[in-house]
Amino acid sequence: MKEKTIKALVEDISPLTDSIMRLLLTPEKYVAYQAGQYLQILFGEEAFSYSIANAPLGSHKYELHIRHSLDNPYNQRLFAHIKQHGSVNIRLPFGECSIDHLHPQRPILFIAGGTGFAPVKAMIEQLLSTSDTRPFELFWGARLQSDLYMDEKVTSWQAHVSHFTYVSSVSEDNAVPLVSLVLANHPQDLGEWQIVISGPFDMVYSTRDALVHSGISPDRLFSDAFSFEAK
Repeated sequence: MKEKTIKALVEDISPLTDSIMRLLLTPEKYVAYQAGQYLQILFGEEAFSYSIANAPLGSHKYELHIRHSLDNPYNQRLFAHIKQHGSVNIRLPFGECSIDHLHPQRPILFIAGGTGFAPVKAMIEQLLSTSDTRPFELFWGARLQSDLYMDEKVTSWQAHVSHFTYVSSVSEDNAVPLVSLVLANHPQDLGEWQIVISGPFDMVYSTRDALVHSGISPDRLFSDAFSFEAK
């Protein structure tokens, strides 16, 4: 799909935690995308990328999860702009790490760090909306318990979907890296899974390196961060 630039109204801003905001954008002209892809918010000469956190299931809106901190000058400017204008210019879609790019039969293991949960949420919503019965799992890690900001939602998915498994980890309580939990839970069969990794770049790369070191083929690992590293 070719990227398009459009104007989008900011329909809602609501806090997910003290430092993570949920933005709901309503585009003046809807541009289709695939679950797992991302968009750019255009701000002057700059473009900043944010994963789309909802699956394209008919709402024709884009949900974003943005970490908001006082020491991030771009976010300060962005939210000031939204407060003044109520809209942003966006360009989409971007990214090849989407449900549509994965093998349609192999089980899927998602590894997410912090707000890296956003595109994973969209992909899981897409899976839940279909009759897909293959196993899929989510390993979600964060520094604080509050940073697992949709833990109740994911726990509810697990309670109602027999082929979905959820494992969470909080680093202030557990010094074990998230990838170590993945390897411990899959001592024999991890090579049969396709693995989607999402989160801060350093976390994505270190997770990939640990998985490859353990014998997992790089062909089974997926993340849009890999394409940024290649540039």
